[in-house]
Amino acid sequence: MTINKIGNINSIQDISKNRTVKAAKEISKNDSIKISNEAKEAAEIAKYNQIVNETSDIRTEKVSKIKEQIENGTYNFDDHSKLNVIANKIANSTKEN
Repeated sequence: MTINKIGNINSIQDISKNRTVKAAKEISKNDSIKISNEAKEAAEIAKYNQIVNETSDIRTEKVSKIKEQIENGTYNFDDHSKLNVIANKIANSTKEN
């Protein structure tokens, strides 16, 4: 029985030879990010919206001071513009309820 040559046996032997490997290119290890102007503006607006939402509409220290002055009788009612503002606010709040 005769066995014919199946493949090139020399190619198997070539694998065992030492070959030089080229050095890999150096990869930049510094990541960077660029934020657009629109994103910066949106972040600033979001920050201001959060401040507004967390801030009370009523200035409690000023209200306390005026209440104390009214109770003590030292509040100056001579300025009619203040009275008009207060009366309008009271009238508007009763309309809503």
